[in-house]
Amino acid sequence: MQRKSCQVMIKPTGSVCNLDCKYCFYLEKEMLYPDRKNHYKMTEETLALFVQQHIAAQDVDEVIFAWQGGEPTLMGLPFYRQAVALQQRYANGKAIVNTFQTNGILIDDEWAEILQGA
Repeated sequence: MQRKSCQVMIKPTGSVCNLDCKYCFYLEKEMLYPDRKNHYKMTEETLALFVQQHIAAQDVDEVIFAWQGGEPTLMGLPFYRQAVALQQRYANGKAIVNTFQTNGILIDDEWAEILQGA
Protein backbone atom coordinates (compact mmCIF):
# COMPACT_ATOMS: atom_id res chain seq x y z
CA MET A 1 0.00 0.00 0.00
CA GLN A 2 1.33 3.44 -0.95
CA ARG A 3 1.86 5.86 1.92
CA LYS A 4 0.14 9.21 1.61
CA SER A 5 1.02 12.49 3.20
CA CYS A 6 -1.37 14.62 5.21
CA GLN A 7 -2.21 17.74 3.22
CA VAL A 8 -2.37 20.81 5.45
CA MET A 9 -2.98 24.45 4.53
CA ILE A 10 -1.13 26.91 6.73
CA LYS A 11 -2.84 30.28 7.18
CA PRO A 12 -0.30 32.35 9.13
CA THR A 13 -2.31 35.56 8.67
CA GLY A 14 -5.68 33.97 9.33
CA SER A 15 -8.25 35.86 7.27
CA VAL A 16 -6.32 39.15 7.08
CA CYS A 17 -5.82 40.38 3.52
CA ASN A 18 -4.63 43.53 1.76
CA LEU A 19 -7.63 43.52 -0.60
CA ASP A 20 -11.36 43.71 0.04
CA CYS A 21 -12.82 41.57 -2.74
CA LYS A 22 -16.62 41.43 -2.67
CA TYR A 23 -16.67 37.71 -3.51
CA CYS A 24 -14.25 36.63 -0.77
CA PHE A 25 -15.80 34.29 1.78
CA TYR A 26 -13.28 35.44 4.39
CA LEU A 27 -15.01 38.81 4.70
CA GLU A 28 -17.72 37.01 6.67
CA LYS A 29 -15.08 35.83 9.17
CA GLU A 30 -14.14 39.37 10.24
CA MET A 31 -16.89 39.54 12.84
CA LEU A 32 -15.62 36.33 14.46
CA TYR A 33 -12.23 37.93 15.16
CA PRO A 34 -12.84 41.60 16.03
CA ASP A 35 -9.19 42.24 17.00
CA ARG A 36 -7.73 40.43 14.00
CA LYS A 37 -6.18 43.53 12.45
CA ASN A 38 -3.92 43.92 15.50
CA HIS A 39 -3.19 40.31 16.48
CA TYR A 40 -3.25 38.15 13.40
CA LYS A 41 0.27 36.85 12.82
CA MET A 42 1.49 33.36 13.57
CA THR A 43 4.26 33.59 16.16
CA GLU A 44 7.81 32.35 15.60
CA GLU A 45 7.28 29.78 18.35
CA THR A 46 4.14 28.42 16.69
CA LEU A 47 5.90 28.33 13.32
CA ALA A 48 8.83 26.37 14.73
CA LEU A 49 6.59 23.85 16.49
CA PHE A 50 4.36 23.42 13.47
CA VAL A 51 7.22 22.86 11.01
CA GLN A 52 8.95 20.36 13.31
CA GLN A 53 5.78 18.42 14.11
CA HIS A 54 4.39 18.46 10.56
CA ILE A 55 7.60 16.99 9.14
CA ALA A 56 7.95 14.42 11.93
CA ALA A 57 4.35 13.26 11.49
CA GLN A 58 4.76 12.51 7.77
CA ASP A 59 5.75 8.92 7.00
CA VAL A 60 6.57 9.83 3.40
CA ASP A 61 9.61 10.98 1.44
CA GLU A 62 8.09 14.35 0.45
CA VAL A 63 6.42 16.79 2.85
CA ILE A 64 4.20 19.54 1.46
CA PHE A 65 3.60 22.92 3.08
CA ALA A 66 0.70 24.84 1.47
CA TRP A 67 0.78 28.51 2.53
CA GLN A 68 -2.48 30.43 2.19
CA GLY A 69 -4.44 33.20 3.86
CA GLY A 70 -6.04 35.76 3.90
CA GLU A 71 -2.89 37.01 2.25
CA PRO A 72 0.26 35.11 3.30
CA THR A 73 2.70 37.73 1.98
CA LEU A 74 1.57 40.03 4.82
CA MET A 75 3.76 37.89 7.09
CA GLY A 76 6.82 39.35 5.36
CA LEU A 77 9.92 37.77 3.88
CA PRO A 78 11.70 37.17 7.22
CA PHE A 79 8.85 34.84 8.29
CA TYR A 80 9.21 32.67 5.18
CA ARG A 81 13.00 32.68 5.33
CA GLN A 82 12.63 31.37 8.87
CA ALA A 83 10.10 28.76 7.69
CA VAL A 84 12.50 27.49 5.01
CA ALA A 85 15.39 27.42 7.51
CA LEU A 86 13.25 25.38 9.92
CA GLN A 87 12.20 23.03 7.14
CA GLN A 88 15.84 22.43 6.23
CA ARG A 89 16.72 21.91 9.89
CA TYR A 90 14.01 19.30 10.51
CA ALA A 91 13.79 17.67 7.05
CA ASN A 92 15.75 14.60 8.17
CA GLY A 93 16.32 13.51 4.57
CA LYS A 94 12.77 14.23 3.40
CA ALA A 95 12.12 16.44 0.38
CA ILE A 96 10.25 19.62 1.27
CA VAL A 97 7.77 21.25 -1.12
CA ASN A 98 6.20 24.67 -0.54
CA THR A 99 3.11 25.89 -2.35
CA PHE A 100 1.92 29.47 -2.03
CA GLN A 101 -1.49 30.99 -2.80
CA THR A 102 -1.33 34.78 -3.06
CA ASN A 103 -3.09 37.67 -4.76
CA GLY A 104 0.38 38.75 -5.93
CA ILE A 105 0.05 42.42 -4.95
CA LEU A 106 3.18 42.41 -2.77
CA ILE A 107 5.32 40.18 -5.01
CA ASP A 108 8.51 41.94 -6.06
CA ASP A 109 11.95 40.68 -7.14
CA GLU A 110 12.91 39.70 -3.60
CA TRP A 111 9.70 37.71 -3.13
CA ALA A 112 10.15 36.08 -6.54
CA GLU A 113 13.63 34.97 -5.53
CA ILE A 114 12.47 33.25 -2.34
CA LEU A 115 9.44 31.71 -4.06
CA GLN A 116 11.64 30.30 -6.78
CA GLY A 117 14.00 28.75 -4.23
CA ALA A 118 11.32 27.38 -1.92
